[in-house]
Amino acid sequence: MKRISAFSVAARTGGAVLMAGTVFLSVSVAVAGPSTSGYGPPSGGPLDTAGLDLPISAPVYDPNPPAPNTPPAPPEKQPDQGDPRDQPPPVFFGEELNTANDTIIYVVDNSGSMTIAVNPFEDENQQIVHGNRLDRAKSELRRSISALPHSFQFNVMFFDECVRTCWPAKRPASLENKQAALAWIAGVQPMGWTNSGLAVSTALADKDVKTIALLSDGSPNFLDCAMHYVGTFEQHREMIRGANTQGARIEAFGIGIEGDTDARNFMQQVAAQNGGSYVDVR
Repeated sequence: MKRISAFSVAARTGGAVLMAGTVFLSVSVAVAGPSTSGYGPPSGGPLDTAGLDLPISAPVYDPNPPAPNTPPAPPEKQPDQGDPRDQPPPVFFGEELNTANDTIIYVVDNSGSMTIAVNPFEDENQQIVHGNRLDRAKSELRRSISALPHSFQFNVMFFDECVRTCWPAKRPASLENKQAALAWIAGVQPMGWTNSGLAVSTALADKDVKTIALLSDGSPNFLDCAMHYVGTFEQHREMIRGANTQGARIEAFGIGIEGDTDARNFMQQVAAQNGGSYVDVR
Protein backbone atom coordinates (compact mmCIF):
# COMPACT_ATOMS: atom_id res chain seq x y z
CA MET A 1 0.00 0.00 0.00
CA LYS A 2 1.42 3.41 -0.90
CA ARG A 3 2.22 5.66 2.07
CA ILE A 4 2.17 9.44 1.89
CA SER A 5 4.35 11.73 3.94
CA ALA A 6 2.53 13.53 6.69
CA PHE A 7 4.38 16.73 5.79
CA SER A 8 3.02 16.50 2.26
CA VAL A 9 -0.46 16.15 3.69
CA ALA A 10 0.17 19.10 5.96
CA ALA A 11 1.41 21.23 3.08
CA ARG A 12 -1.85 20.75 1.22
CA THR A 13 -4.34 21.06 4.03
CA GLY A 14 -2.89 24.02 5.96
CA GLY A 15 -2.27 24.82 9.57
CA ALA A 16 -5.42 23.18 10.87
CA VAL A 17 -4.09 19.75 9.88
CA LEU A 18 -0.36 20.44 10.36
CA MET A 19 -0.39 19.61 14.05
CA ALA A 20 -2.22 16.33 13.47
CA GLY A 21 0.20 15.46 10.65
CA THR A 22 3.18 16.17 12.91
CA VAL A 23 1.81 13.89 15.61
CA PHE A 24 1.17 11.21 13.01
CA LEU A 25 4.74 11.43 11.75
CA SER A 26 6.11 11.21 15.27
CA VAL A 27 4.12 8.07 15.90
CA SER A 28 5.17 6.56 12.55
CA VAL A 29 8.85 7.22 13.23
CA ALA A 30 8.54 5.93 16.76
CA VAL A 31 7.23 2.60 15.52
CA ALA A 32 9.67 2.34 12.63
CA GLY A 33 12.84 3.45 14.46
CA PRO A 34 15.29 1.30 16.47
CA SER A 35 14.46 0.57 20.07
CA THR A 36 15.98 -1.62 22.69
CA SER A 37 12.58 -2.92 23.74
CA GLY A 38 11.13 -3.23 20.25
CA TYR A 39 8.13 -0.97 21.09
CA GLY A 40 9.45 2.23 22.64
CA PRO A 41 10.74 5.45 21.10
CA PRO A 42 14.29 5.67 19.66
CA SER A 43 17.02 5.63 22.24
CA GLY A 44 18.50 8.88 20.89
CA GLY A 45 20.59 10.17 18.00
CA PRO A 46 19.57 11.75 14.72
CA LEU A 47 16.15 10.99 13.14
CA ASP A 48 16.42 8.18 10.57
CA THR A 49 14.19 8.94 7.58
CA ALA A 50 15.66 6.45 5.14
CA GLY A 51 12.59 4.18 5.27
CA LEU A 52 10.01 6.85 4.34
CA ASP A 53 8.38 6.67 0.87
CA LEU A 54 8.60 10.39 0.14
CA PRO A 55 11.30 12.96 0.90
CA ILE A 56 10.56 15.30 3.77
CA SER A 57 10.39 18.96 2.81
CA ALA A 58 9.57 22.07 4.73
CA PRO A 59 5.80 22.64 5.09
CA VAL A 60 4.17 25.46 3.16
CA TYR A 61 1.70 27.43 5.21
CA ASP A 62 -1.57 28.60 3.66
CA PRO A 63 -2.31 32.20 4.74
CA ASN A 64 -6.05 31.52 4.29
CA PRO A 65 -6.64 27.99 5.52
CA PRO A 66 -10.13 26.54 5.13
CA ALA A 67 -12.34 26.45 8.20
CA PRO A 68 -12.52 23.11 10.01
CA ASN A 69 -15.05 20.63 8.58
CA THR A 70 -15.56 22.73 5.46
CA PRO A 71 -17.01 20.44 2.77
CA PRO A 72 -14.95 20.22 -0.41
CA ALA A 73 -16.02 22.35 -3.32
CA PRO A 74 -18.17 20.46 -5.84
CA PRO A 75 -16.37 19.43 -9.03
CA GLU A 76 -16.76 21.74 -11.95
CA LYS A 77 -19.67 20.61 -14.11
CA GLN A 78 -18.59 19.51 -17.52
CA PRO A 79 -20.67 20.47 -20.56
CA ASP A 80 -23.21 17.85 -21.57
CA GLN A 81 -21.86 15.98 -24.57
CA GLY A 82 -25.02 13.92 -25.01
CA ASP A 83 -25.34 10.20 -25.59
CA PRO A 84 -23.35 9.27 -28.72
CA ARG A 85 -26.10 6.75 -29.60
CA ASP A 86 -28.87 9.24 -28.96
CA GLN A 87 -29.63 9.67 -32.66
CA PRO A 88 -33.00 10.15 -34.36
CA PRO A 89 -34.44 6.86 -35.61
CA PRO A 90 -34.85 6.16 -39.33
CA VAL A 91 -38.07 7.40 -40.92
CA PHE A 92 -39.93 5.54 -43.69
CA PHE A 93 -43.09 6.99 -45.21
CA GLY A 94 -43.31 9.37 -42.27
CA GLU A 95 -43.09 6.62 -39.63
CA GLU A 96 -40.22 6.44 -37.13
CA LEU A 97 -38.54 3.03 -37.10
CA ASN A 98 -37.09 2.41 -33.65
CA THR A 99 -34.17 0.01 -33.56
CA ALA A 100 -32.41 -1.52 -30.57
CA ASN A 101 -28.91 -1.42 -32.02
CA ASP A 102 -28.81 1.06 -34.94
CA THR A 103 -29.33 -1.56 -37.65
CA ILE A 104 -31.97 -1.63 -40.39
CA ILE A 105 -32.63 -3.54 -43.60
CA TYR A 106 -35.09 -2.26 -46.19
CA VAL A 107 -36.94 -5.12 -47.95
CA VAL A 108 -38.89 -3.79 -50.94
CA ASP A 109 -41.19 -5.49 -53.44
CA ASN A 110 -40.26 -4.97 -57.11
CA SER A 111 -42.75 -7.43 -58.59
CA GLY A 112 -44.56 -6.65 -61.85
CA SER A 113 -47.53 -5.04 -60.11
CA MET A 114 -45.26 -2.28 -58.82
CA THR A 115 -45.67 -0.72 -62.30
CA ILE A 116 -49.19 0.44 -61.34
CA ALA A 117 -49.42 4.23 -61.32
CA VAL A 118 -49.95 6.14 -58.07
CA ASN A 119 -51.27 9.59 -57.35
CA PRO A 120 -48.74 12.43 -57.67
CA PHE A 121 -46.45 12.46 -54.62
CA GLU A 122 -43.75 14.60 -53.06
CA ASP A 123 -40.31 13.16 -53.69
CA GLU A 124 -37.18 13.46 -51.54
CA ASN A 125 -36.45 16.85 -53.14
CA GLN A 126 -39.89 18.16 -52.11
CA GLN A 127 -41.02 18.20 -55.73
CA ILE A 128 -44.45 16.89 -56.78
CA VAL A 129 -43.84 14.08 -59.28
CA HIS A 130 -45.79 11.41 -61.17
CA GLY A 131 -44.83 7.76 -61.25
CA ASN A 132 -45.66 4.19 -60.32
CA ARG A 133 -45.52 2.27 -57.06
CA LEU A 134 -41.85 1.40 -57.50
CA ASP A 135 -41.00 5.04 -58.23
CA ARG A 136 -42.68 6.01 -54.98
CA ALA A 137 -40.82 3.30 -53.08
CA LYS A 138 -37.46 4.36 -54.54
CA SER A 139 -38.07 8.00 -53.66
CA GLU A 140 -38.82 7.07 -50.07
CA LEU A 141 -35.76 4.83 -49.89
CA ARG A 142 -33.58 7.72 -51.04
CA ARG A 143 -35.11 10.00 -48.43
CA SER A 144 -34.75 7.49 -45.59
CA ILE A 145 -31.24 6.28 -46.42
CA SER A 146 -29.89 9.79 -46.94
CA ALA A 147 -31.04 10.75 -43.43
CA LEU A 148 -29.49 7.76 -41.62
CA PRO A 149 -26.98 8.79 -38.94
CA HIS A 150 -23.43 7.55 -39.48
CA SER A 151 -23.79 5.33 -36.40
CA PHE A 152 -26.26 3.10 -38.29
CA GLN A 153 -25.62 0.04 -40.40
CA PHE A 154 -28.00 -0.81 -43.23
CA ASN A 155 -28.68 -2.85 -46.33
CA VAL A 156 -31.33 -2.85 -49.08
CA MET A 157 -33.06 -5.87 -50.62
CA PHE A 158 -35.52 -6.02 -53.52
CA PHE A 159 -37.63 -9.07 -54.19
CA ASP A 160 -39.90 -10.62 -56.80
CA GLU A 161 -39.86 -14.41 -56.82
CA CYS A 162 -36.14 -14.12 -55.98
CA VAL A 163 -34.17 -11.74 -53.75
CA ARG A 164 -31.49 -9.23 -54.74
CA THR A 165 -29.33 -7.48 -52.16
CA CYS A 166 -27.31 -4.31 -52.44
CA TRP A 167 -24.43 -5.94 -50.50
CA PRO A 168 -23.80 -9.43 -49.09
CA ALA A 169 -23.94 -7.90 -45.59
CA LYS A 170 -25.02 -4.62 -44.02
CA ARG A 171 -22.61 -1.69 -44.08
CA PRO A 172 -22.09 1.53 -42.08
CA ALA A 173 -24.22 4.47 -43.18
CA SER A 174 -21.26 6.47 -44.43
CA LEU A 175 -21.70 9.00 -47.22
CA GLU A 176 -19.86 6.70 -49.62
CA ASN A 177 -22.08 3.71 -48.79
CA LYS A 178 -25.24 5.78 -49.02
CA GLN A 179 -24.28 7.00 -52.47
CA ALA A 180 -23.48 3.44 -53.59
CA ALA A 181 -26.85 2.19 -52.34
CA LEU A 182 -28.78 4.97 -54.07
CA ALA A 183 -26.99 4.26 -57.35
CA TRP A 184 -27.87 0.56 -57.07
CA ILE A 185 -31.51 1.33 -56.22
CA ALA A 186 -31.84 3.45 -59.37
CA GLY A 187 -31.20 0.42 -61.59
CA VAL A 188 -33.90 -1.85 -60.09
CA GLN A 189 -36.89 -2.45 -62.38
CA PRO A 190 -40.28 -4.10 -61.68
CA MET A 191 -40.70 -7.72 -62.80
CA GLY A 192 -41.85 -11.14 -61.69
CA TRP A 193 -43.99 -12.43 -58.85
CA THR A 194 -43.98 -11.96 -55.07
CA ASN A 195 -41.97 -14.05 -52.60
CA SER A 196 -42.34 -12.24 -49.28
CA GLY A 197 -41.34 -15.21 -47.12
CA LEU A 198 -37.99 -15.77 -48.82
CA ALA A 199 -37.21 -12.03 -48.89
CA VAL A 200 -37.81 -11.34 -45.21
CA SER A 201 -36.17 -14.57 -44.01
CA THR A 202 -33.09 -13.67 -46.09
CA ALA A 203 -32.86 -10.31 -44.33
CA LEU A 204 -33.29 -12.01 -40.94
CA ALA A 205 -30.33 -14.34 -41.59
CA ASP A 206 -28.15 -11.54 -40.18
CA LYS A 207 -28.80 -12.07 -36.48
CA ASP A 208 -27.51 -8.61 -35.55
CA VAL A 209 -30.37 -6.97 -37.45
CA LYS A 210 -33.09 -5.64 -35.17
CA THR A 211 -35.36 -3.74 -37.59
CA ILE A 212 -36.83 -4.70 -40.97
CA ALA A 213 -38.80 -2.22 -43.09
CA LEU A 214 -40.94 -4.37 -45.41
CA LEU A 215 -42.85 -2.80 -48.31
CA SER A 216 -45.09 -4.78 -50.66
CA ASP A 217 -48.14 -4.25 -52.86
CA GLY A 218 -49.62 -7.73 -52.92
CA SER A 219 -50.07 -11.20 -51.54
CA PRO A 220 -47.16 -13.67 -51.71
CA ASN A 221 -47.56 -16.17 -54.54
CA PHE A 222 -44.28 -18.11 -54.69
CA LEU A 223 -42.21 -19.58 -51.88
CA ASP A 224 -39.09 -20.51 -53.83
CA CYS A 225 -36.95 -18.63 -56.31
CA ALA A 226 -37.43 -21.30 -59.00
CA MET A 227 -41.23 -20.69 -58.95
CA HIS A 228 -41.88 -24.38 -58.34
CA TYR A 229 -43.76 -23.95 -55.09
CA VAL A 230 -46.39 -21.31 -54.38
CA GLY A 231 -47.02 -21.88 -50.68
CA THR A 232 -49.88 -20.62 -48.53
CA PHE A 233 -49.99 -17.31 -46.68
CA GLU A 234 -49.40 -19.19 -43.43
CA GLN A 235 -46.33 -20.92 -44.84
CA HIS A 236 -44.87 -17.54 -45.76
CA ARG A 237 -45.64 -16.18 -42.28
CA GLU A 238 -44.18 -19.28 -40.64
CA MET A 239 -41.01 -18.98 -42.72
CA ILE A 240 -40.59 -15.42 -41.43
CA ARG A 241 -41.39 -16.32 -37.82
CA GLY A 242 -38.94 -19.23 -37.89
CA ALA A 243 -36.13 -17.03 -39.21
CA ASN A 244 -36.71 -14.28 -36.65
CA THR A 245 -34.84 -15.90 -33.76
CA GLN A 246 -33.29 -12.54 -32.74
CA GLY A 247 -36.68 -10.92 -32.13
CA ALA A 248 -36.33 -8.22 -34.78
CA ARG A 249 -39.14 -5.74 -35.32
CA ILE A 250 -40.79 -5.99 -38.73
CA GLU A 251 -42.49 -2.77 -39.74
CA ALA A 252 -44.80 -3.48 -42.69
CA PHE A 253 -45.91 -0.98 -45.34
CA GLY A 254 -48.61 -1.87 -47.85
CA ILE A 255 -48.62 0.33 -50.95
CA GLY A 256 -51.90 0.52 -52.84
CA ILE A 257 -53.53 -2.44 -51.06
CA GLU A 258 -56.07 -0.75 -48.80
CA GLY A 259 -58.77 -2.41 -50.95
CA ASP A 260 -57.03 -5.81 -51.19
CA THR A 261 -58.21 -7.64 -48.07
CA ASP A 262 -55.98 -10.71 -48.48
CA ALA A 263 -52.76 -8.76 -49.11
CA ARG A 264 -53.50 -6.25 -46.36
CA ASN A 265 -54.30 -8.97 -43.81
CA PHE A 266 -51.11 -10.83 -44.68
CA MET A 267 -48.94 -7.73 -44.15
CA GLN A 268 -50.76 -6.83 -40.92
CA GLN A 269 -50.22 -10.31 -39.52
CA VAL A 270 -46.51 -10.35 -40.42
CA ALA A 271 -46.09 -7.08 -38.53
CA ALA A 272 -48.16 -8.19 -35.52
CA GLN A 273 -46.37 -11.53 -35.19
CA ASN A 274 -42.96 -9.86 -35.23
CA GLY A 275 -43.40 -6.93 -32.85
CA GLY A 276 -44.04 -4.29 -35.50
CA SER A 277 -46.89 -2.24 -36.93
CA TYR A 278 -48.61 -1.83 -40.27
CA VAL A 279 -48.97 1.33 -42.34
CA ASP A 280 -51.07 1.94 -45.47
CA VAL A 281 -49.21 3.85 -48.21
CA ARG A 282 -51.46 5.49 -50.79
